[in-house]
Amino acid sequence: MNIQEAIIHGVIKEKDTSGIENVEIKPRLKPLLIDERLKKLGYEILKLYGKLANGYGTLGDDADVDRFPKYMETYVDGQTDFIQFSQNTIKVIAETMSQQRLTTTSYPIFFRYSNLGCDWLLIAVLKLKEGVGIDESTLDLNDSLSFDISDLREAARINIEKWKGDEQPYLSFIKRGAGSDSESSRYFRNALSCLDYTDAKHNTDVAVKAMDDYFEYKQYDAKTRQELRSRMYDYCKEKKDKDEPVNLISLSSMLNDQEPASFRDFVRENDYEVSDTFSPSPQSYKKLQRISKRFGTINLGFDVADIVSERIYYNKDDGSIVVRNPPAELVHDIKTAQGVDT
Repeated sequence: MNIQEAIIHGVIKEKDTSGIENVEIKPRLKPLLIDERLKKLGYEILKLYGKLANGYGTLGDDADVDRFPKYMETYVDGQTDFIQFSQNTIKVIAETMSQQRLTTTSYPIFFRYSNLGCDWLLIAVLKLKEGVGIDESTLDLNDSLSFDISDLREAARINIEKWKGDEQPYLSFIKRGAGSDSESSRYFRNALSCLDYTDAKHNTDVAVKAMDDYFEYKQYDAKTRQELRSRMYDYCKEKKDKDEPVNLISLSSMLNDQEPASFRDFVRENDYEVSDTFSPSPQSYKKLQRISKRFGTINLGFDVADIVSERIYYNKDDGSIVVRNPPAELVHDIKTAQGVDT
């Protein structure tokens, strides 16, 4: 995490109050010093964010309603600086927070950073927690305040290059609380105009890719992989038939009942862009049962069951695909085309 810019602001609000008159903004007027303390904080937030982010989407594009995307555009284009951008954004966050009685004093922090060759903007809402500290000189106990990183509930991250190119989904966010759409967290997503990305094919394709990578990570043998891929196909088809979404947590438990959260943790820790719930795409999950490929003038298709039974197999010695026991009509047609007397 290579931090270019960072800043934090305060939004002061008592619980069980609502209305803009009950919110006070304490803006910071200059960026945070990029020192070891900030780097450590950023690392801890990013590490936890990777585990918690479970929503993917885009930013709203209604110019009359969605203010944050416009602020984002003017900042990235260089029309406003980082401080002005963050101050404009904090006003929107404060307004939406003021409409929710359950929200309390918070400290939104903004990070512009690069990581893994990508340019990112991360906004996270931090809370303070009271504790007991110590005076190092007198060894007297005293009251202390620190950020409760473990209770991160509102955060969003934007891949700036993907956003500029409208390569969806370029946005991820946390949906957490007493129900993923609870008032205590929805206000933040509303402030940033976060829209859920519900593309079934994208989510299903990424889930299948993550599953295959997970098998590699766990070093499962071929038989286990075949069984679990078949199990995922049955699960997706069942959900599609019932018009119900795939649940990533349920899928994780189904793939590894000894470690029910293992696959889901693998997905989050490795930044696979798949939502916790999504509609399964038949076009994508059918590939778990049937393989088809067109190359040149050849259109080849067969069920995975034909591979398991070795009716179809790949001969690595000469790079050929062998079909066992083909129908007599096919053999006849091939010999006829070869000019062989049948």
